[in-house]
Amino acid sequence: MHKGFFTLILFLLVSFSSIAQIVSIDKRRTKNPNKGFQGDVNLGLNFVHTTTDMIQIMSRFKLQYNDNDNTYLFSSEVGYSKVDNESNVNNGGMMFKYNYWVPDKIIIAEAFYQYHYNRVKQLKHRHILGGGPRFNIADKEKFSLFLVAYTIYLNELFETSTYERRKSLVKFSSMLSTDWQISPNASLAHSTYYEPDYSDPADFRIWSETRLGIKITKKFSFALYLRFDYDNLVPPDVDPLFYTINNSFSLKF
Repeated sequence: MHKGFFTLILFLLVSFSSIAQIVSIDKRRTKNPNKGFQGDVNLGLNFVHTTTDMIQIMSRFKLQYNDNDNTYLFSSEVGYSKVDNESNVNNGGMMFKYNYWVPDKIIIAEAFYQYHYNRVKQLKHRHILGGGPRFNIADKEKFSLFLVAYTIYLNELFETSTYERRKSLVKFSSMLSTDWQISPNASLAHSTYYEPDYSDPADFRIWSETRLGIKITKKFSFALYLRFDYDNLVPPDVDPLFYTINNSFSLKF
């Protein structure tokens, strides 16, 4: 029992200390009429293309609390990768988010904090603090469409033995998100973020994710993710385009 408890604590500590430029927050937040705590644990196998190909195992943890019109969400992830016969922990982060669902309105107020690092990208750290309105354009039973406009504070450091780039500034980020319930057991979702630095036109990021979800049982599901992450200003030896194919299984509780 003590060994199992220690393993759980170690896993959570690793996860807490370890999620990409404004990550797919939208897929981790759900308006659910059930109050109280909800969550899931996710384990996935990824194929990632960057300056070299790599195999990656990802572990995610999500915990959400609903209280009337308020939603509190914590999520974390950590990735174990194998690149050119070298294995390490190279990608991880955590995120906390708060949503206020304005009654009978199309606007949802959001605020969040994120921390992320990625050794493959030579990203030592990225802290993001931000918030803004989410515009509920369509929210039907089988289809939803959201537009988001964030104002964020960004603090990040890219560093190699021959290169260093630090940034600390306020900037903007926008997002388009759609969800389509294809059938009772299948869904298709997509999110795209665009984050420019208007003071430096060469510095912008685009992050996109498409997800196909298959429900196997009420609490157990399978998902196939296709992600693109383009950063126009990266260290010289880092590929600006990352794409990831992720197969994962999720257990809800």
